[in-house]
Amino acid sequence: VILNFAEQTAEQIKELRINVHKELVASVVMDTPVDTGMARRNWQAAKDSIPTGIIPYAGDPGAAGAQAVSEAQAQAFGEDGTFYFVNNVHYVPYLENGTSKMAAVGMAKKNVERIKNNLRQQYG
Repeated sequence: VILNFAEQTAEQIKELRINVHKELVASVVMDTPVDTGMARRNWQAAKDSIPTGIIPYAGDPGAAGAQAVSEAQAQAFGEDGTFYFVNNVHYVPYLENGTSKMAAVGMAKKNVERIKNNLRQQYG
């Protein structure tokens, strides 16, 4: 009985981890403002290594979100390991944190907080 419980719990934790990663990726990407689509397109995910490149401009800004979500979700999910989710475009910190002339968008911070609060409410 205990072994069965432990195996089921481990599987549920793995599934929860994957679902949290997917939700975080989708919400951060879709909350990233779009002008040319460059910032949204450059959210990259990887397992056990930090992506360091920049994805070049690829046309339609409207398609940048779906493409970035799909590619990031496909790259970094699985069992153990460290999940990295980064954006290497030089102006993304300004979008996230704001400047003296621009309000912060906070796409990463607000979604991490939202997911943390949801998990606390659900699991105590």
